[in-house]
Amino acid sequence: MRKLFGGMLLAALVLSLPATAHAQRRAAATGGAAHEFGLDLSAAYVSPGATGVDGGIRLITPVDIRYGFVPRAGIKMMWEPRLGFNFNTVGGQTRYVLTPQVNLLYANSTGGHRRGMYFGGGAGLVLGDPSGTASGTAVKLEAGVGWRKPYGSAAWRYELGLQWVSESAELGELADYIAIGGRIGISLWR
Repeated sequence: MRKLFGGMLLAALVLSLPATAHAQRRAAATGGAAHEFGLDLSAAYVSPGATGVDGGIRLITPVDIRYGFVPRAGIKMMWEPRLGFNFNTVGGQTRYVLTPQVNLLYANSTGGHRRGMYFGGGAGLVLGDPSGTASGTAVKLEAGVGWRKPYGSAAWRYELGLQWVSESAELGELADYIAIGGRIGISLWR
């Protein structure tokens, strides 16, 4: 009798494992992470506001780091602080630009903030030292549309958008422009 009862218990346990595993996977996919961490590379056509200066392509590298606060399921808006850093030394002159900003993303798909289309906008500062003698600050506003494409436990992120940076005498050519371009990056959840 104990042998029969033990066999039935073992069979019930084995049959319930797939349903339990499926429920665990579904709970992790819908609830899961509270934060999104990402790295982006950007390229844009820049039209400077300065008279006599032509527009051109600007590649913004090496990284733009972002850290999103993923909302609970069903909430469409997500806050995302970002930090961009650009550093170069050319001809004995060192220049850097640090761009802290906050973006608000609105998920426009049933995938929430894991996959699908979203709209975004943000504001920040452009902090720089273009000449080594004087540093300056400018205001930055941006808006755009993006898409997340799942990639295993991560996601690729693609964005197209418009940026405006205010004038700053100290920053010179690093400020006072309008840019149209895009970003590509990877997102990881935690």
